[in-house]
Amino acid sequence: MLQDKKYPFIGIAGLALVIYGIAISSFFEGWSNFITETIYESILLQDSGQLLIATFAYVAKGFLLFFFIYFGSMMMTHVFSKRVSGLISSLLFMAVTTISIFTLNQLYQENFSYLSHFITITIISLLQIFIPKQRYFLTIFAIILLLVIMSMQWLQLIPSLSQLGIGTGDFAVMIKMADNYFTKNNLFNTLATIFFLVFLIIAIIFTFLIHLLHKQIYTLKKYHEQEEKLRDAQVALAESKVYQEIAMVVHDLNTPLVTVEGLLSLIQLKMQPEDQNQTAAYFNRMNQSLNRMKDMIAEILYENTKHPIEVKELLKYVTSHLCLDEQLVRLTVNIPPDLPPIPVNKIRFSRAIANLLENAITSFAGKAGEITTNVKVVDNRVSFQIRDNGSGIEADLLDQVWTDGFSTRNSSGLGLSFVKKVVESHAGTVTIDSVPNRYTIICISIPIKKEGEINVERDHLSRR
Repeated sequence: MLQDKKYPFIGIAGLALVIYGIAISSFFEGWSNFITETIYESILLQDSGQLLIATFAYVAKGFLLFFFIYFGSMMMTHVFSKRVSGLISSLLFMAVTTISIFTLNQLYQENFSYLSHFITITIISLLQIFIPKQRYFLTIFAIILLLVIMSMQWLQLIPSLSQLGIGTGDFAVMIKMADNYFTKNNLFNTLATIFFLVFLIIAIIFTFLIHLLHKQIYTLKKYHEQEEKLRDAQVALAESKVYQEIAMVVHDLNTPLVTVEGLLSLIQLKMQPEDQNQTAAYFNRMNQSLNRMKDMIAEILYENTKHPIEVKELLKYVTSHLCLDEQLVRLTVNIPPDLPPIPVNKIRFSRAIANLLENAITSFAGKAGEITTNVKVVDNRVSFQIRDNGSGIEADLLDQVWTDGFSTRNSSGLGLSFVKKVVESHAGTVTIDSVPNRYTIICISIPIKKEGEINVERDHLSRR
């Protein structure tokens, strides 16, 4: 989108360059007089060196004059490069350049050779096809244009091509006449041809080197994309297999739990009445534990299973499973009173919060540090903010941290991607902000259960 906004400015700048290229000829009067006087002086003094000076001045003048027109024309047509085909874009470039050259010739009556300009336009149009239409297109085109125009300026000074209508401009004719006087055109037939071929060959070689480099970069980019896709597929496959294995194991746990529940009921029936008062409390606690385990199994197997839970209870459950005994990390949890309950899959959401806390602990690498978890209500949503003053994350990596397989610690890279999936499955959002060696802040926001909303999705496992 940003690139598209620049196109109108490129077109306007191109039009300005074309106008400047046409107008600048009027400022070259002194330069033109210098070329004419130097040619006459070379003849009067019988000095071929003066003729070469006049020749180089002619080539430089023509380069400056035509470079602005050709480059401005390309900038103008480059505006339409993404909207039209390459052929139409080339035809537009030819049309704009031809009109500009015709206007210049009519204004200053220098009798430019249209044939040489037609050859120049054709060569440039062919070469620009091989220039990648990317960020540095205009820069690369400017370099190639410089070489081609220099080549074409020397082409017009080859006496043997005059009969073909090449080099019919006033100054080109004067230089070739002087060369005929000095060397019978032997000097410029050789010198101009050499310079013409050198600049043209360099332009062609440079173009194809850029083309080959672009193809290599494109191939390498595609290779990296395929490599990333393969890695993502491998990570997804590994995650899928791990999840399937966990699901199978957890599902199989349900059978022994039902057996234990049945045996407990049988023992209660077999107990003597006098023993029931003494052990009833133990059996109640065992039954409660069994029910909690069945709920946990149901929540692991069925991601959409959600129960309203107090935030304080949820975070207490999370922190009770963290191992901070051997760490120099201080964990602080700030929960305001009267927070409404939130509908979550307790096991999966707790695992997501635990992943973030464990990542924060790991970032200290055994050093002292602080982790603060702040909870608050914002716009009918509960926000969890986890902040640590650990090593932080580089800015260019922040967009990648949620990607499957991404890791800076040679781990599986499933932690933060799991967090994102869990949060999004709860209709929530998660963001990250970090400054290396200063802080990392991760915010999770999920909606609060609305009054009367049914958000408990139980299944046959949790009802057994």
